[in-house]
Amino acid sequence: SSLAWLHLFCRPSSFSSTQLREALPSVLEPAAMAKGWASPVNVAVALAVGGGLLRGAWKTWAPEAAVQQAETGEDIALFTHADKQLHCLDRELRHPCVKELRSYIDARDIPETKALALDCIKDVLAASTDYWELKNMTHLLLDLDTVDHVFDADGRDNEFVMTGIEFAKKLMEHPECLDDFDEKGELECRCVPLFAKVSTLKYKNAGMIEEAKELYSRVRNLAWNGKVRQYAAGEAVPWDDFMHTPQIWVRGLRSQKVWPRETWGDLPICKQLEDNFETIREETAKSLHTDADSYGDAYRFLYSKGEWNNIMLYHKRQFTDECEAIFPKTCALLKKWLPSKPGLPWTSDQNEQVMVIKMKEGTDVETHSGPSNNILNIHIGISGLEGAKLIIANETYTWEEGKVIAWDGSYDHRVHCLECKQDRVIMMVRYMHPDMAPEHYKGSERTHFEDIPKEMQ
Repeated sequence: SSLAWLHLFCRPSSFSSTQLREALPSVLEPAAMAKGWASPVNVAVALAVGGGLLRGAWKTWAPEAAVQQAETGEDIALFTHADKQLHCLDRELRHPCVKELRSYIDARDIPETKALALDCIKDVLAASTDYWELKNMTHLLLDLDTVDHVFDADGRDNEFVMTGIEFAKKLMEHPECLDDFDEKGELECRCVPLFAKVSTLKYKNAGMIEEAKELYSRVRNLAWNGKVRQYAAGEAVPWDDFMHTPQIWVRGLRSQKVWPRETWGDLPICKQLEDNFETIREETAKSLHTDADSYGDAYRFLYSKGEWNNIMLYHKRQFTDECEAIFPKTCALLKKWLPSKPGLPWTSDQNEQVMVIKMKEGTDVETHSGPSNNILNIHIGISGLEGAKLIIANETYTWEEGKVIAWDGSYDHRVHCLECKQDRVIMMVRYMHPDMAPEHYKGSERTHFEDIPKEMQ
């Protein structure tokens, strides 16, 4: 799944009132704290009194329960794997308000159905203290799991999307979400930075920059005093820029949006691609003519109009059948170059990948960013490049045939082909940051992607 990094499943766990007092004020809306509805004392009391109910609810909304109830035929969700509507293969998306939301989706132009759906989800938002319910409603309303755009189809700033962000904020205040700072190491995907990133991106794509900055600042200044780990304000989520917010942050790496040619001594892949461009171009052109059906839909959740397709050549340390059969000469070269740092664990299944990407004219991809700051994107332009734009942290770049652009995919970026004359085609190599070394894994047992060898921990 191209969004595998989004699906963070937390374990139910205990949470002390001391941790709650110290974590919540820096995450919660100040206005909400002032009103008292979400004060640390109130939440701690609610957890103490209602713990049994909370655990029962967790079982109800957890993915395992969703599978069990799906087997009974109960209408538990708007979208299912059976109908090929979800791209996250490892879970169903159970949630409340199914009847009301289905009525709205079936009749979007009827004000009454919209009002009933909004009333239902806002009632759930106000009342729920269930981790899985909050999480699933976040995923649902922010279109994180669905193949197609649903709730943001008529605008990125509508009430459903904004309510989804409020679910995300409440989720980030939840003890089980905050407890990831104790339960998970720094190289794993933790709940707060994940949903803070998602929410700030949603605000940015809605044009709500001040709201995005406010949330960024609040999360960036979060402190944590847990049983296992302690972080001073600004250390729990150590982002270094408003446009640089990956959910996994590896400390001690160089941060630069674009890696200029003078740094390519650290990135041998750049020269290797340029030196072998004729082979890459020849096999790509042939693939587009004779194997066009091998190109599949790429990142459909990131755009609503147009067409964006790719063919994967290298993924999860495996060279694909398509690489061997359709790009045999290029594949032979890639096998000499990758992996770039054998023996070092990957933080994500995207840590190193190779794909050829085709974008149809008229396609406009929204602002997004990669999962970790230890992954660089290496692009080489192949064909149809006129009019195509790559925007990284609000700076615009273009591709040139046979030339490489090396840049950090964990910065905010978007791409569009609104002024293209024909389909834009490039090759992208995702490449491990050259600063990564064994010492970056010290103190961690695993990354989000895999276990870390004992000798590196």
